[in-house]
Order: sequence, then structure tokens, then C-alpha cells
Amino acid sequence: MYLKIAAIGFALAAFATGLRSAQLWYRASRIQIIPMWLEDGRMEPVDPYSQHVEWLIALIQTVTESSELNRKASLWTASIVVLATLSTLASAI
Repeated sequence: MYLKIAAIGFALAAFATGLRSAQLWYRASRIQIIPMWLEDGRMEPVDPYSQHVEWLIALIQTVTESSELNRKASLWTASIVVLATLSTLASAI
């Protein structure tokens, strides 16, 4: 009896963890590249070199933020595997 309750608990925890993982991956995919001058409320630089540098900075910041969200999502996904395995083992015993 207790193992069935544990199996259901692990399954529900895996479900909730999966939703959190999906949310993080969705947020990671929705990050937009915003050039520095728009973020700071300045005018667009006239110098092409400055434009390129500011776009590159914005790109690096966006990739960094997205990769951090992806890293967190992958850890949540790993915990789904553990919880689903525990649920399966508890229901099999």
C-alpha cells in the first residue's frame, strides 16, 4: 500500500518537475537579442564599428542568459529521470 502511494507521489513530482523544465526551455527559446543602445535608451551609434561591437555584446549576453536557462532545464530534466525511475520501481515492487 505504501509503495503505491510512493509511486504516485514520485510520478506527481516527476510531472511537476517536467513542467518546470519545459518552462525554463520555453523561456530560453524566447530571449531576444537587443542591441545595447536600445537597452540603454541611447541613439544608434553612427560608427559602423561601434554598431558591430554593441551587437556582439548583446549577442554574447543573450547567449549567456539562454545557456544558463538551458543548463537549469537540463538539471530539472535529469531529476525527472530519477523521479520517474523511482516511481516505476515503487510500482513494480
